[in-house]
Amino acid sequence: MPPPVTPSALAMGGTAGLIRQFTGAAGWAVLLGIVTIAVPLIFNRIFFFLPIIGFIAGIQAIRRGQLIGGIVGLVLNAIGGLITLLVLLYG
Repeated sequence: MPPPVTPSALAMGGTAGLIRQFTGAAGWAVLLGIVTIAVPLIFNRIFFFLPIIGFIAGIQAIRRGQLIGGIVGLVLNAIGGLITLLVLLYG
């Protein structure tokens, strides 16, 4: 027979579970993705290694069970990598 579900266990699943998706490697992946997108647009500079590091952090996050944060990080780094590539080619 499985253990009973207590009301405190249900409350932890909502916000705390979602916040936990964006800690550690997933948080770094998201942060690097945002920086990779914002820096070329605001400061007219590029850092070609940031999307690579962000991709690695996103993959690590997915492997550690932080699926939502890892996917968000991968998408942001893909957009940032595309912006970086376009700036390199046409900038």
